[in-house]
Amino acid sequence: MIRPFSLSDLDSILQIEKQSFPKSPYHRTTFLNLHCLYPETFLVYVNPPTSQPDVSNSPSTQPQAGRVSADMEQGYSVIPKGKNLDSVELIHPTYDQKVEIFGYIVFSRDGHIISIAVHSKHRRKGIGKQLLQRAMRTLHLKRVWAEVRNSNHGAQAFYSKMGFQMIGVVPNYYGNEDALIVQWSPIA
Repeated sequence: MIRPFSLSDLDSILQIEKQSFPKSPYHRTTFLNLHCLYPETFLVYVNPPTSQPDVSNSPSTQPQAGRVSADMEQGYSVIPKGKNLDSVELIHPTYDQKVEIFGYIVFSRDGHIISIAVHSKHRRKGIGKQLLQRAMRTLHLKRVWAEVRNSNHGAQAFYSKMGFQMIGVVPNYYGNEDALIVQWSPIA
């Protein structure tokens, strides 16, 4: 099941990130920033929840002063209402908080795949394909693209299988390694 990222997912995402990108994993702060910048396109793939909590008696999504950090610890998602976190809306979790995160994707509103990764024990089961297809099905996108390490032949094969074409190279994008630019465009 694919759903939006929640702050309660962060530790699992960090584990997947370190395992998938040992040379240059994103830091906790990076994911928090991505969550604020792309709340609608930061998605996680989870095992189906065993139950969904009753939200009929859920508290208001408007936090009281001093409640934000306590609410965040209970799995609320923080949605910025302005350009800073002084004004936020808390979204009550609607999923069982004991689900296992199998993978994630973050993409920008213009189609740039910022990061995609699947936990190693769940690879080759179609999870990455489903996450990428979600980005590819975003109606307003004229193209979807990503950078891939020149040495990452597995990722290159994955993108190729998904219909992406290599369109360019960025020298030393990863410090001492080039990035290949892969792109997909919907058929008009």
